[in-house]
Amino acid sequence: MLKHLNLDEMVALLSPWVDDPKQRKVFLSIPEIAALHPRVVEAHEAVLAVQPSSGGASSKMRALIAKSNEVDRCHDHLARAVSYGIDAHRELCLAEEPADSAGAARCELVQKKLFPGGLSILNASPLAEAGNTTRIARLLEDEPDIADFLRSVPARGKASLLDVVKRWLGKGRELQTLERARTELEATETTTPVSRTTIQSARSQWFKIVSLVLSNLEMSRSPARDIEIIRGPVLRASGRASKRYVSSKPEEAPQEGAPPEEAVDSAASGPDDTEPSEDEGEVS
Repeated sequence: MLKHLNLDEMVALLSPWVDDPKQRKVFLSIPEIAALHPRVVEAHEAVLAVQPSSGGASSKMRALIAKSNEVDRCHDHLARAVSYGIDAHRELCLAEEPADSAGAARCELVQKKLFPGGLSILNASPLAEAGNTTRIARLLEDEPDIADFLRSVPARGKASLLDVVKRWLGKGRELQTLERARTELEATETTTPVSRTTIQSARSQWFKIVSLVLSNLEMSRSPARDIEIIRGPVLRASGRASKRYVSSKPEEAPQEGAPPEEAVDSAASGPDDTEPSEDEGEVS
């Protein structure tokens, strides 16, 4: 029975329907259940939200970390593009005939102001990287000639190095926002334990939609293989869970063919509890 599944099993069973592109495509190709997919997603997210985390991070926290890592990756590449772009422009100045020493010196000055510690900032925490981009944004406001210089250095396509810097600063702001959200989520998860009622509500939501999916599949005329891809894992997991429940509570779930409780009680009673038959009452 579905009700014997634990939270980990419930998450694992619906995860392919929601996250795996191939299984999601199969699910949506079956007319009898396709319209239920949004409710499946909701039920899956509800169970994920109350699932105890063995890895120390909830699903929401893992999503935040993944997003932060992606933004940090872009931030680092943009920072390198700015630094290398300034270096490339300096080399071009020195390659002029005669060498543009003033232009090269200008490049060195801007490089030191934007990257006083070189690219070591890229090895700092996301919060430190966000703080650094805030510093640079203030620097461009206080020294507009730096912005003018960056605008004069061509970058990819029709963009200038200033455009790249603006993208870099934007990623810094995103990192700051994500770090703030991460701090708030950590505080919420630490101080707000999941209640029993919340878990039961999530389980109930999951049972209802999965039961409806299984019921609709019974009437489906879709290819048997597609139906089995969706239904098979659920039925097998449910069967294993039922056997697990039976083995853990044998007194509540007697094996098939065992005598009923009344018969057991009758068999356990002694001869004094029964009335003698007519033959037994006669004395020869």
